[in-house]
Amino acid sequence: MNPAKPSAASTPTTSRCRHLFTALLTPTEATPAFFKGAPSCHPDVTMRLETPVVYFHPPVGQAGTQTASVTVKFHGGWLSEFFPDADAYASGLKDRTNQFPHLLSSTESRLEWKDLKIGGDWPLTNTTAHVWTSPRAVNAAAVQTTGGEREKFLFYRGIAHINAPLKISRDPNSGELLFRSQLENLPADQPLTLHALWLVDIRQGGKIAFRTLPPVALNQDSKRYVAHTPAAFAPGDFSSGNLEKLKVSLLTALVAEGLYPDEAQALLNTWEVSYFKSTGLRVFFLVPRVWTDFYLPLDISVPADLNRVMVGRIELVTPAQRDGLQEIARASTNEISHAAGQLVASFYGRLFAAITNQPHAAQMQRFNDEMAQVDAGKKPLSTMLSIPKSYQTYLDLGRFRNALILDEAKHHPTEGLARFIAAYRLQACQPLVIAPQPPVVGRL
Repeated sequence: MNPAKPSAASTPTTSRCRHLFTALLTPTEATPAFFKGAPSCHPDVTMRLETPVVYFHPPVGQAGTQTASVTVKFHGGWLSEFFPDADAYASGLKDRTNQFPHLLSSTESRLEWKDLKIGGDWPLTNTTAHVWTSPRAVNAAAVQTTGGEREKFLFYRGIAHINAPLKISRDPNSGELLFRSQLENLPADQPLTLHALWLVDIRQGGKIAFRTLPPVALNQDSKRYVAHTPAAFAPGDFSSGNLEKLKVSLLTALVAEGLYPDEAQALLNTWEVSYFKSTGLRVFFLVPRVWTDFYLPLDISVPADLNRVMVGRIELVTPAQRDGLQEIARASTNEISHAAGQLVASFYGRLFAAITNQPHAAQMQRFNDEMAQVDAGKKPLSTMLSIPKSYQTYLDLGRFRNALILDEAKHHPTEGLARFIAAYRLQACQPLVIAPQPPVVGRL
């Protein structure tokens, strides 16, 4: 088989996916306070795996199908979702429950796709969803499980309690971004170089500024700075035309790293929202193969030329986000409680009207369609409801607003932050403490 290529193309969370559990809040603008039993996020998550896909390219001229098994492990994390179906194991977890132990750097999980048939001319599930059709737009072989599920790739995603290979902080004096290594568990004798990096700033309205950074050589000294760059861009650096320039730069680097052009394009197309349309300041980088193989080992049961290319993304907290967090922290508890009550009452008022107005089915369908658009990030919640000022400040924090406010409350706790988190049900879950089991004593 030549070659199998895992790439970091994001894939959807739908009923097609197998969910071992849910431990993250989705980036929807709708507060969990709207829904009974909405899951809280896990407080131990430091990394999201979103998400590798594995493409298969049989040798040119090979006739018929080939059978192979594929196993992927995650050291320090849980592989939580996958498609097609696989044998799944995650230490400390019960299948398809929302009760979690602590997530540790020693946590282990595994997925195994047994006896896949590769290379058949099988029909795929009919869908027009962008997040499924984009990663399919690759000249790769289809795969089929023993249960009959078919796709153009294997996909999985997960969460972890490990560090990215790169840590970025802001110099309080110069305002520059300072880059340091984070390679605690990796073998010290293997060189790790980030061959390509990009600093990207995306504003409301779609204007983009970006800077390509030189390669960075990582090392075991986590205190020494390995690179630095200004955090800010000049006003003239922002342009809507920079979007295509950024895509070309990323595409070129991905192909140079080993992806086929159509695989690289599929990756960028699938990550359109989180890469190019979500406002914020972020750093993209190509993950070193040594890091990927250490934390996410992949095994294929037949001889294969295995090429692995993954993209890392680090979201940076901006001064504007800091100001927003401080604004929420200063809000009075009465103001927050009153605003949250109004927002929830407005939501249930819309829901009740949809249930009681004639015709019921059409009204409910319209309501559900609107909420689906909000959940997918295709329209703001303000098109349905009047948004209180404090909650709008929270929404303006961007896609990872929940992580930002929980982190702020952890390191700079205030009564306002605590009340805001409680009022909108944004708090993290409380992991279960699993008592050690006594040793089993037996005799030969």
